[in-house]
Amino acid sequence: MRREDKAGKALSVLARPEALTGRVAGLIRQAILSGELAPGERLSVPELARRLGVSRTPARESLLLLEREGLVVPRSSAGMAVIAGGREEILDLLDIREGLEIMTARRAAERIDAAGVARLEAILADHKAVLEEGDLARHVELDAAFHAAIREAAGNDRLARQLGQIELQLRVLNGRLSRAEGWSGRAVLGDHDAIARAVVARDADAAERHMRAHIERTRAFHLRSLATG
Repeated sequence: MRREDKAGKALSVLARPEALTGRVAGLIRQAILSGELAPGERLSVPELARRLGVSRTPARESLLLLEREGLVVPRSSAGMAVIAGGREEILDLLDIREGLEIMTARRAAERIDAAGVARLEAILADHKAVLEEGDLARHVELDAAFHAAIREAAGNDRLARQLGQIELQLRVLNGRLSRAEGWSGRAVLGDHDAIARAVVARDADAAERHMRAHIERTRAFHLRSLATG
C-alpha cells in the first residue's frame, strides 16, 4: 500500500480472525479502485503482508479472492498484478455488461418489492443531493449503488455477482470516465431516474429500453475517455 500509517489505521478493523481474509481483500480492493494500486502494478504477498501487518497466508488468500473477482491476474513470471487492459478489453466488458444489465432491468421490473422501491428512491434522492454538492467520489459510489439495487431487485444472485465484477473491472480499467468529453453526472442521474420509474411501474419493456439507452450512453463516454486518455 502507499502509506504504512494508513495501513496501520486500517488494521483496527481486522478484528475477527475468521474474517481476516475478507477484510484484507477489502482493503486491497479499495486501494485498486481508488488508483492507489495502479493497473498493471505488481502485487507482492510479502510486501502486502508487511504493510498490512498480517501474515502471508491472509495476504495470499486475499489475492486469490480478488483474482476470482477479476481485479488481479497472475503474472507470467511469479506473483500477481492489478488488471490492466486497453480498448479491446474495455469494449468486451461493455458488450457483456450491456446484455446483462438489460436483462436485469427487465427482471427487476417484474420482481421488485416495496423494500426495493424504497431503496431506489433513497439512492436517487442522495444522488441528486450529491450532484448539487459537486462530490464526484460520492457520485461514483451512488452510481454503483443504483445498479446494485437494480440487480438486487431482479433477484438473481449469480447474475448480480457477475455484473458486480464487471462493473469493478471497468472502474479499474478506465478510471478516466468522468473526464470524458460531454460526460454529465446529471445525465447519469436522469437515466437512473427513467430506469427507476419504469421498474417501479413494473413496465419491463420501458425498463429494458431505458437501461439500453443508459448503457449506450456509458459506452460512448468510455470511448471518448479512451480517445483522450
